[in-house]
Amino acid sequence: MLIRKAEPKDAYGIARVRVNGWRTTYRGIVPADFLLKLGSNAIEWSEKVRSALAKREVEGFVATVDEEIVGFVLYGEERTGDYPDHRNEIYAIYILEDHQRHGIGSLLLERAVQAMSNHGLIIWALELNPYRTFYERRDGQVIDAKERLFGELALREVAYGWTKGNHDAIVGA
Repeated sequence: MLIRKAEPKDAYGIARVRVNGWRTTYRGIVPADFLLKLGSNAIEWSEKVRSALAKREVEGFVATVDEEIVGFVLYGEERTGDYPDHRNEIYAIYILEDHQRHGIGSLLLERAVQAMSNHGLIIWALELNPYRTFYERRDGQVIDAKERLFGELALREVAYGWTKGNHDAIVGA
């Protein structure tokens, strides 16, 4: 397994992992028709990721096994400006189901945190996400919550935050 900086050419592999991650993580939580539509939007989303990586609007790392992308993390500045103590944001982190529970997510998160400035960090996750404990084990504190629509279903998202200087809780957890 190799972890390296994400490049624009990785966008389709990143999109493939994202679609797979949503379908396996949120099966039975998010409406099935929403999950099915993700596949048809994968090319469009991969183009957005390719463009954002090329313009350096987003940064990221990918985990590869035999040159196949099996996980990724995308990060950058917090998008809303509503959290002055949390200037950085992890936008997405997904690992293919067959590669979970092998430390890849921890390594990707650590690399992202090490690459960001030490100004606090925020990560949004669905409240029903069975993997939320990943953030809780790293001392992430719930700092906000909001509803998000998936088709006609409203689900609650929670924001985990780490304040400036508390990144050590993430690295090496």
